[in-house]
Amino acid sequence: MEHQIDWSATAAWIALAISIISPAITTILANRHQLKLRKLDIQEKHTDAYTSARSIAIENFISNVGKCLAYPELSSVEKCGEHFFQVYAYVPQSLWTSLDNLYETMNNKRWAEARPLFNEISKSLACLLKEESPQFP
Repeated sequence: MEHQIDWSATAAWIALAISIISPAITTILANRHQLKLRKLDIQEKHTDAYTSARSIAIENFISNVGKCLAYPELSSVEKCGEHFFQVYAYVPQSLWTSLDNLYETMNNKRWAEARPLFNEISKSLACLLKEESPQFP
């Protein structure tokens, strides 16, 4: 006696298995994709926050040190002191020596010597700001 396969029943069982497994696979793949998108979103927000803080620190430095050199009065010197050292966290170490020299010159009230140093540092900082600004077509 020959054993015959009922192809319609087999097809029904295969369809049932696929209908059970397919949503699970789709859910797993969708969740993985969403997880990747979420990680990218978090990374982008972190980068944006850092870029924003960097821009603010550099702009405050340029503004307040510039005011201090233009008008070396007590109030402008105090404002300069509030913002001077914040910029170290956001600039390359190659600028630290120039910043140190500027601070020492300003601290010794050698305003005429400090202006050219400030101009060079400001140009370097402006280049840093320009590099991080969004480029639109």
